[in-house]
Amino acid sequence: MYKNCNGFTLFELLVSLSLWSGVIVMIVTNWTIITIERENKKIETIANQILYEAMMNEQIGNETIVVRGAHTFSLFIRSNGRCVRWEDRLKRTKERCESLGQ
Repeated sequence: MYKNCNGFTLFELLVSLSLWSGVIVMIVTNWTIITIERENKKIETIANQILYEAMMNEQIGNETIVVRGAHTFSLFIRSNGRCVRWEDRLKRTKERCESLGQ
């Protein structure tokens, strides 16, 4: 049998704490990325709804600003269709266009 088996040594404690800290940092980082991308998907869904409504109502105009909640969307006409532009949570400008299909 071993002598002096009273518990963990300081080295074992530091190793276990550093391993747990690494795992927690990875989980929090991935959770943050997932949360931001979920919010971006919600914003994209709202943009798709706005574009669909504009296509159904056949609104005509050079550029229209639509505010939904805390987000601002820009509706405009490009050469072959109607487009919507918005900014996501990471400050990237996104755009989606649909042809007018006449």
